[in-house]
Amino acid sequence: MRVTGNGSASNPYVVSALISGDAGNAMVVGGDGGLYAAGGGGGSGGLTTVAVQDTPCIDLSGLGTVPQPLRAAPIIAPTAGNLLACAATGLQALLTVGACGLQGAGTAASPLAAKVSAWPYPCPVDAQAGLVYCDSSGTLRSEPRGKTEYFTTTLNQTYANLTVPATTTTGGTTVETRSLSVTNPDPCRPALAITMTELDVDFVIPAGGRAGMFMYGDETYRFENRGSATVSNVHTQTTKVVGNTIVPPGATQNIDLVIGLGFGLAGATYNRIQSYIRAVLIAL
Repeated sequence: MRVTGNGSASNPYVVSALISGDAGNAMVVGGDGGLYAAGGGGGSGGLTTVAVQDTPCIDLSGLGTVPQPLRAAPIIAPTAGNLLACAATGLQALLTVGACGLQGAGTAASPLAAKVSAWPYPCPVDAQAGLVYCDSSGTLRSEPRGKTEYFTTTLNQTYANLTVPATTTTGGTTVETRSLSVTNPDPCRPALAITMTELDVDFVIPAGGRAGMFMYGDETYRFENRGSATVSNVHTQTTKVVGNTIVPPGATQNIDLVIGLGFGLAGATYNRIQSYIRAVLIAL
């Protein structure tokens, strides 16, 4: 308030309002002589300024007056790869779909989705399809690729005419066990080893004699001499295929060939054993 005059008849006291000259003050003397602030409540007064406080996402400015209206602007993070922008019609995520792997525009009418092919098999996709994984760099990866490996070993060994065992029970008598070392090339899954073995034994069989050979307890060859003279170095090569060896992921183990002889009679002997062991490891 401001008071002027000295109280005399010629200069009486006058009380009037003092309008501040501070920047942003919207108070004026109205047309009826009263104090007036734009936006006030019909003579009851009103706010002349608005206190504002920013948030991490909104930047506020202005005093809420006609000259300085209140404004709100979004704060767009400068982080690389941020898709959010303030467009002419409002906030918008400016998605760009690449040429491979994705489809859709990222809108409600055209949502972003993986671009996939139709399942062409008669089996159900839920039960039989493989899975997709995300690696440490964010790249999509499929299940491990199938792996195969081939191993082989052979041995042709001579002996000093050893007597053929007379064993007649299943499997004969084991005379040697030969081995093939195999390594599963897949560090993730076990491998099935399909094994093929070959065996060839040279027998010397006198008249009236006989001899037989076995692989894994199974008799694969027997010869009986019904003539009157000794038969030297009689032999044949037999093959057996087995597929019951499981090799753990990344492991190395031996596949054995158990060689048995039996049915020896009348002094039959053997002087050579030749063997092959071949294995194909399959990891799927």
